[in-house]
Amino acid sequence: MNAIAPVSAERRSAAVTSAGLGLGALLFGIGLVARLAPLLDAGGRLLRQFPSEDGYLMLTIARNIAIGKGMSVADGLQPTNGTQPLATLLWAGVFRLAGGDRQLGVLGIQLVEVALSGLSALLLFALARRLWRGLAHGETAALLVSAAWFAAPLCVTHSMNCLETGLYTCIVIAVARIFADSPQPEPWGMRRCLAIGALLGAAFWSRNDAVFLVLAACLVHVGFVLIDARKSLMRRVGETLAFGATSVAAAAPWLAYNQLRFGAIVPVSGQSEALEARFGENLVNAPISLFEYATLYLPIPGSLEREPWVLLVATATCAAVALLVARVLRSGEPAARAVAALGAVFGIALVAFYGLSFGAGYFFSRYMFPLSPFLALLAGSVLRRARELADARGWAAVSFAAALVLLALAVGLDLRLYRNGASHMHFQVVEWVKNNVPDDAWVAAPQSGTLGFFHDRTINLDGKVNPAALAVRKRDGAVTRYVLEQRQIAYLADWEGIASWAQQPPIAAEFELIVDDPEHNLAVLRRRTQAVN
Repeated sequence: MNAIAPVSAERRSAAVTSAGLGLGALLFGIGLVARLAPLLDAGGRLLRQFPSEDGYLMLTIARNIAIGKGMSVADGLQPTNGTQPLATLLWAGVFRLAGGDRQLGVLGIQLVEVALSGLSALLLFALARRLWRGLAHGETAALLVSAAWFAAPLCVTHSMNCLETGLYTCIVIAVARIFADSPQPEPWGMRRCLAIGALLGAAFWSRNDAVFLVLAACLVHVGFVLIDARKSLMRRVGETLAFGATSVAAAAPWLAYNQLRFGAIVPVSGQSEALEARFGENLVNAPISLFEYATLYLPIPGSLEREPWVLLVATATCAAVALLVARVLRSGEPAARAVAALGAVFGIALVAFYGLSFGAGYFFSRYMFPLSPFLALLAGSVLRRARELADARGWAAVSFAAALVLLALAVGLDLRLYRNGASHMHFQVVEWVKNNVPDDAWVAAPQSGTLGFFHDRTINLDGKVNPAALAVRKRDGAVTRYVLEQRQIAYLADWEGIASWAQQPPIAAEFELIVDDPEHNLAVLRRRTQAVN
């Protein structure tokens, strides 16, 4: 009898591994199809499903670079720094290969985003495998976590938005994988420190809130001496200074360009979004976003986000996450401690910055997306332990049912993304302008991203990419004075709310309201006198 038992255990282990590999392959396939299917352009999805309004701002700047107009908007006449430079330069390279063709360029960029998403999943797998090395079925669990993250609907959406989000998150995961080795006592040579600093600099070029990632990396590497003193404090301080200084040196050219060309190190996009922020106004978004990333497959409908019971459940989930992180920091394996500390410091900084002092609360989920890999690892640890307990009690059916539920959620939620992918919040404006406005006429809009990509002569009014409009907003608190000064503007076209501008006497004297369509969320004002080109 004793000779049979090990064989049975081996067979059970092999069955678990095979089932895990199969589930992981299915999830990865679902995530891949969810990203690729819209690119076939059924129902116009190529240009509508994934590129966001701000994504089109970046695409416009990237295309202008590619066709020789520099980092600019408004038909190349308005220089701007309202973008994240690394992704913009990458997208510009794709547009250059596409010969400046809009549709072909967007297709190429989204294929690059698919590749970046796959690389992110691979890096997340490597990170999880490092953390769960030596545990039973640790490699299988690592595969499942990375595949589940890859297929999750929020991850599909944010990694394909034609912004820097997917690229930035990929670099964050790479940094986390490196710092999983921070506890090791072996010295980090200068070459390694320089490479780490360059990677952190690339993170900053991807998105400037990477200053918080650099801060977290420095604190974790120095602070680990409090847990394990096998590597001396002076050695850790020296290594931290080396990679920290390298990251600053890598970031310096972009900072200098912003300061010298535009008068501030913060791009105009960041200044614009923070301009009307009220202290703490976005903090209520934090538990909602963190809940969604901690669960991955339980997105909260917008209509329920402010319901007291939803906020209570989300807040309780955040508290549970905090307790689990504290437990890992207190008693976890050294690599897990380092990654948990990196994610905790980075996460607290992001939540504090965007929750307390920044505007644009509708983008909060996107701002928190780089935390999703850390939360996925935490959820994976909990589920891996739950599966072990279920198997120990002979509840194999529970694990099987959970796998079926996960697959059903992945398929159902990604199908919902595809079903809604033929619509876009701003294409009604694009289509009206295309059908009613000459190509050489100037159109202005507060939300100019999508419109500006398809109609070259578009002037941005909210200041995200237009330093002149931002200066007027800072001085006067409104941009209507700028509209009146820009005599070349022939049309104002945006969401229906812009119709209220016609009730302002200075605007009413110059413009007439010619479209007010609440059903399609569209309004257009036309200048009464001939615009000056």
